[in-house]
Amino acid sequence: MKTSNIGSILLLAGPLALLACSHDEKPSATGYEPAMTPAAHGAPSAPGALGSESSERLDDAQVVTVLRAVNVAEVDQARTVSAKLQDPSVKKFAEMMIAQHGQAVKDIDDVASKLGYKHEDSQLATELGVKATRMNGDLSHAEESRVDRLYIMDQIDAHRQALDAIDTRLVPAARQDDVKNLLQKMRPVVAEHLQTAQEISASLK
Repeated sequence: MKTSNIGSILLLAGPLALLACSHDEKPSATGYEPAMTPAAHGAPSAPGALGSESSERLDDAQVVTVLRAVNVAEVDQARTVSAKLQDPSVKKFAEMMIAQHGQAVKDIDDVASKLGYKHEDSQLATELGVKATRMNGDLSHAEESRVDRLYIMDQIDAHRQALDAIDTRLVPAARQDDVKNLLQKMRPVVAEHLQTAQEISASLK
């Protein structure tokens, strides 16, 4: 996925949460299921978020698995709230999350297929999944009068944590050039989505 295709919003920023558990390094896998993508530089990451204290060391297959999970979470959350959203700017944001993160998943799948990676779990991926499930539950049960603001605030939080994870966990762990390129493409997109979500939040009544 090219940066030009990724408008001003993101779908990754889903559910990266507090990772404080340490894990031993896993051997790399020989295969992988389809995954996701995109970015390069931008807003600074949020300090202390997303498991920056964890000593778990990730291999490239685990990095790709996390990237895919982040993008899938963004798409799922946008689809969960799309029918309930009322503010035009929030609706447009959700639509962009679905389109851009959906493409990101395809891009990651291509890289995973090329490198022969399969789904590779990690503490980071597990924590991300737990938070994504919680967010989806909150959004699906939210009243229509507050779902717009709840969704945007979740997106701000998720994108901040995504930036932290990219900076402190994923970039330092990446070894393969194709994996490094995915991260390089994704970071500026996530930063741009964060900025857009913050602007929308400030405009909501």
